[in-house]
Amino acid sequence: MRSLLNFLLRYKTLILFLILEAVALVMISSSHNYHQTVFYGAARNISGFISGRLEKGAYYFRLRQVNEELVSENLMLRRQLESLTSAPAASLVTVSDSLHEINYTYLTARVIYNSVNKQKNFITLDKGSKHGVANGMGVASGAGVVGVVVGVSRNYSQVMSLLNTEFRLSASIERNDYFGSIAWDGTNYRYATISEIPHHVSVIEGDTIVTSGYSAIFPAGLMVGTLTGDQRRGGDFVSLRVQLSADFKKLTNVYVIGNLSKEERNSLEEEVVK
Repeated sequence: MRSLLNFLLRYKTLILFLILEAVALVMISSSHNYHQTVFYGAARNISGFISGRLEKGAYYFRLRQVNEELVSENLMLRRQLESLTSAPAASLVTVSDSLHEINYTYLTARVIYNSVNKQKNFITLDKGSKHGVANGMGVASGAGVVGVVVGVSRNYSQVMSLLNTEFRLSASIERNDYFGSIAWDGTNYRYATISEIPHHVSVIEGDTIVTSGYSAIFPAGLMVGTLTGDQRRGGDFVSLRVQLSADFKKLTNVYVIGNLSKEERNSLEEEVVK
C-alpha cells in the first residue's frame, strides 16, 4: 500500500494531466459531430487492424483443417465427375470409371512422415488395414500422383514415393495419348523423366502428362506433371523431362485409391501370359 501511495504522489501531476486530457477528449468528441466522427473513425481503424491481425493468426492455426476440407471437397467433385455408385465400407467412396468399367475406392489420409532427399524415398500415412488400406493401392494428392502402398499395419501404411528410383508409372501425353514410363533419376525432387516416347511424336513444352490407365493401380487421367521441353534421344525413342505437379515437400493430405477389379484383372493377365 505504501508503495502505491508513493507512486501516486510521485506521478500525481502526470496522472492528473492524463485524466484531464481524457475528459477533454470525451467532451470534445461528444459535443461536436466532426470530432465525434474522427474519434469513431480512428477507433474503427484501430479495431479493424487488431481484428485483422487476430484473424490472420487464427487462420494460420486452422490451415490443417482447411487442407482436410479441401481434400474432402476434391473427393466430392471426383464423385460427381466419375458417377458415384455405392460405398463398400465406412469412409470409402466407390467410383465407377465409365471408360474402362473399373470401380475405384477413394480413402482420405494424412501424411505423417515423408522424405525427398534420398534415392529411395518413402511416405507414411495415418491409415492402415483397419481403414481399408492394402498393398498395391495407389496414392495421389489433389495436385497429382504420389506413389503406391507397399506396406500396411493395422493403423498405418507405407508408400513408395514417386521419388524412388525403383518406382515406375505408366503415363501418357494427354494431347495425343502416346504413352511411356515415368521414372525419377534421384536428383531434383521437382522433376522426373518419361521415356519410350517414339521419335515421330509431336511434343510441345507444357504438354500435360497423366496416368495412362494401363496399370490396375491408377485410373486414367490423373495428373502427373507437364513437359519442360528438355529431350534426350536414343535409339527409336526419346526421353522427356517432366515437372511433377505434386510438390512432395508440401504433402499433407492425400487419398488412397483402390481398384475393386484389380484381382480379376491381374488373374486374367497372368493366365494369358502363361
